[in-house]
Amino acid sequence: MSMEPPPPPPPPPPGPIDRAGGGRPTSLGVGDAVGYGWDVYWKNVGTLVVIALVIVGIEIVVGIIGSAIGGGGAVQFVVQVIGSLIGLFLTLGWLRVSLEITRGVKPEVGDLFKAQGYGPFILASILFYIGFVIGLILLIVPAIIFACIFGFYGFVIAERGEGVGVTESLQRSADITRGNRWNLFGLGVVIFLINIVGLLACFVGVIFTLGISILAWAYAYRTLSGETVERSAWA
Repeated sequence: MSMEPPPPPPPPPPGPIDRAGGGRPTSLGVGDAVGYGWDVYWKNVGTLVVIALVIVGIEIVVGIIGSAIGGGGAVQFVVQVIGSLIGLFLTLGWLRVSLEITRGVKPEVGDLFKAQGYGPFILASILFYIGFVIGLILLIVPAIIFACIFGFYGFVIAERGEGVGVTESLQRSADITRGNRWNLFGLGVVIFLINIVGLLACFVGVIFTLGISILAWAYAYRTLSGETVERSAWA
């Protein structure tokens, strides 16, 4: 009888591959994302409320100017296009602020007005809007699926600026969301309900809930990208 020791057991099977490229599995917890958004928002509530008020104020001014100009046809169309472009500019800035917070950088109101990536963001938003509307026409469910797949394109552009192409930003979103789209759908439902509560609070609550929501999405983007979300640098 051989006295050699038995061979070691085989290694465990490898875990799922991180499609974000970080070499480790990525998984999104809905409660983790919402909890992060809640905690970090209140740690930065002063600056984030100011940012929200600036955005709301600009939107109101643009609306008032548009109503004052009035007119119809081409004039009204131009006013609506300008208003949409301003809205996209502010949205990109808000995405950038939220990403800076996830890196441990304290938010600044001035970060809202940085224009890096604005051109690609406009074009990608047009493509996203067209795809989403087509999904709505096809009985809504395709629109939800489309949003879960491509909805992070704005975060990709906000982070990488002019260094990312329009279709590349959409493809990147599709890559990092693969395997977590049901979780993203669940996160979307929870965030929708949170903002409904904000609307019921005499609309004022939306100033707070929108900030919490965007931070939750920023957390989701960082997590699905296989990156560490900074939690300790806020005062």
